[in-house]
Order: sequence, then structure tokens, then C-alpha cells
Amino acid sequence: MSGVQLTWPGRHPPPLPTVHNLAPMLTIPGRVAGIGAARLLAGPALAVLDRLLQEGRAGQIDLAYLDPPFGAGVSWPRRRDVQTAEGQTAQDVIAYEDPADDLVDWLQHLDAVLDRVHRLLSPRGAVYLHLDFRRAPHARLLLDERFGPANLRNEIVWAYGLGGSSKDRFGRKHDVIQFYTRDAKQAYFQAPLQKATSQRLKGQSKRATDVWQTAHAGADAQIAGAWPDSLVDLTLSNSDGQRTGYPTQKPLALLERIVHASLPPGGVALDPMAGSGTLGIAAVRAGGHAILGDRSPVALDACRGRLVQAGAAVQLDNVDATLAVRRLPQPGARLVGDRVTLLAPDMAGRGPDALSAWGVTDGAGQVLAWWDGGAQRTREAVVAELTLAGGTAQELVAIDLEGQFWRSALVR
Repeated sequence: MSGVQLTWPGRHPPPLPTVHNLAPMLTIPGRVAGIGAARLLAGPALAVLDRLLQEGRAGQIDLAYLDPPFGAGVSWPRRRDVQTAEGQTAQDVIAYEDPADDLVDWLQHLDAVLDRVHRLLSPRGAVYLHLDFRRAPHARLLLDERFGPANLRNEIVWAYGLGGSSKDRFGRKHDVIQFYTRDAKQAYFQAPLQKATSQRLKGQSKRATDVWQTAHAGADAQIAGAWPDSLVDLTLSNSDGQRTGYPTQKPLALLERIVHASLPPGGVALDPMAGSGTLGIAAVRAGGHAILGDRSPVALDACRGRLVQAGAAVQLDNVDATLAVRRLPQPGARLVGDRVTLLAPDMAGRGPDALSAWGVTDGAGQVLAWWDGGAQRTREAVVAELTLAGGTAQELVAIDLEGQFWRSALVR
């Protein structure tokens, strides 16, 4: 290894990869040419990574982005504003817990994650680990240990305008992104360019720096100095169209910068703690392939909705039964000819207004007709009828606002 090692009480080697069975759930065809495909794996990060190793994907991932809990000591809810016949209502569910007092467990888990990511990365691959002041120093040593100090490419400082102020300290308004490669000599990298500002280089371009700084909160704000593009505070204001209601959602421009720099054309990007799925959106928009995992059904609901809206082909699979399938007590839809009509299924006593998405499949998970409320914070009223796009429809598949998965037979 590199000779660098971080120790803590009770540290033990990362566990060996475990065999995890897969339950195929849903396959939604793509709708937009040039948009890549995405695979969603429902399960904890280690189970997702172990499943990929089990499938023989070692050495095949070109870009990994990791955005783990920061140790903030907060329970993070997701909010959806839902249009119903009676008006607009709000739906709040816990997206994930981010405890502050489990540093030892956090380090042990991240060590195992980095072990798997190192195995999965191709020789041209890179990993970006996104944290803040709480855990970034510890993680830096783990990365040095696993990848070697020579493979550190950048410690990126992303400064932003949002966030509070304090009377007893400076405002905490930046995150730290550690950028490491699997093999510095073979790694893929396309340096972003920006307009030069000096008189000597006037009219020319130069390579951007490792400080990504937001300028101000104005609608036309640009990155000050380093990144003259759309990475602005206002990008994820409460009224922004990107906003899904998922907490800690990152701006798309941030992940697009990473993807454009480190994902080869047609390459495979991985985020096993996907949250709202911004890495996946950036990857498929660039024509690449995305593999996203999360243990939270709320996160998977946000990922699926955004990917479907982007026109990507989406495959949803279940690892270790993390995403439980519920059976509706009565048929949830009627099929007459090529028309499918929703029958207001009772989903945990909340009716069809609880739906985030629904459709009919061939019984093996291949979608034949589909409506998706999307992942935006505001979800329009549920569409009650769909036109079948061929094939033999066998069952209703529905996903509610909490990401719970439902199935039922059709009435014919």
C-alpha cells in the first residue's frame, strides 16, 4: 500500500464482498435519442457495490461520485406539494438520517465503500468524494491509504452563498471534494476551460482552477473567476425548477462539471449513495451510462422520476429486499382494449393522490404504459387513463410518494 494509514479504536479490515441476490422490478424504455441509460439498485451502498462485484463489474466503472452523510446530526425530510381535487397538500417523509455521534462506524463503513470502489474502477477511472469540514480530514487519509497519495488530483473547494451566519465563528459556506484517480498515468481527464481575464491572455482560454466559487444570489450570477457558468446560489433556491424536495440535493451544474471532466464518452458512472440522483442525470445527459444505488425508497423515487423526465431508459432492481413490494387488496386498474383506467386504488388508506407514478407491465417488469409524477417538488394531479403501447398487459405497478412499491392484477 501507500504507507499512509488512519487508525481508530476497534478498526478492522473491510469485510469481504458478500453475495446479494437480485430481484428485477421495473424496466422503463427511453424516450429521447442521445440520452444514456440508467440502472437503479435498491439497497445499502455496500450491498449495491458487492452486487456489482458479483456481476463481474470489477475494473469497469469509469467515474464514481460519493456523497455520504456529513455527520450533521440532522434528520432530513423530503417535501412534495401535491395537487388534488380538494386543492394542494404537502407530503413530508424522512429521506435519511445523518447522525453526528458515530464517527467510528462512519469510518468503518466508508473504508469498506472505498475498498469496493477501488476494485470497481477501471484504470482510467476516478472517484470524487464530496464532504464538508466535519469528516473531510478523516476521509482524506482513508483515500490516501486506499488509492495512494500520488493519485490525489485535486482537493476541490466548492464555495456557495447559501447557509447561515454565526456570532461565534465564520460562516460555513463551502464543501470539499476530494478527486482521486485509480491510476494517474492512465486516467481520463478533460480539463474544463474558462475565458482568461489577464491582459496577457486576453481573448484566450485557460484551464480552470480547483476553487469553484459562487458569485452572488442574482438570477444571472456566475461562478466568480474559476467557473463562468451556471453554478449559482439561485440554482437550488426553493423556487428553482431543479428542486425535487429532496434534502442536500446538489446543483446539476456541479455534477455536470465533474462528469464532463472525468467520464469518457459512453463511459459508466456510479453513485451508490445517490440521493436525488444528480450524478445520474448529468451522466445520461452526456450520453453515458449511470448506475445509482440507495437504501431509501424516497431517494429512489426522486432518482426514477428525474431520469424518466430526462428521457433515459431506466431499470429498477431490488438488492436484498430493501424495497418491499406491497400487494393492493383489490385490482388497481381496468384494461379495455388499449385503454388502461386507474381505479383509485387504496394505498395505505390515502387513495390515488398518494401516487408518484403508475403504469402497467407485462408481468415481468417491462413497462407497457406509464405515468410519472416526476421528481419535482410540485406534483400535478394524477393522470387516470393511459394508452397501452402494445404487448400483453398483466398487472398494475404503482409507486407512492414515499417510494413504496405496489402491484395488483388488472380488471379486464
